[in-house]
Amino acid sequence: MLCFEDLKPEARAEVERLMTAKGQSLDEAIEEIVTSGIAMGGLTFAGRPKAKVTQILGPPKEVGQRRDKKDTN
Repeated sequence: MLCFEDLKPEARAEVERLMTAKGQSLDEAIEEIVTSGIAMGGLTFAGRPKAKVTQILGPPKEVGQRRDKKDTN
């Protein structure tokens, strides 16, 4: 849960500015900030990149052995 007192001073000032300028409640001001951040692509930078996908073909081959190919008949 978001606590107003835990916000950085810059964020707190922005929320207070919106509340005063537009006569919004705390919830409305924070919702507007979050919505505009999402609209500007803020979530495209959040999170971590996806991991590479590898295919597992089975247990490792013994040295000198060949993997049997599937029959397509």
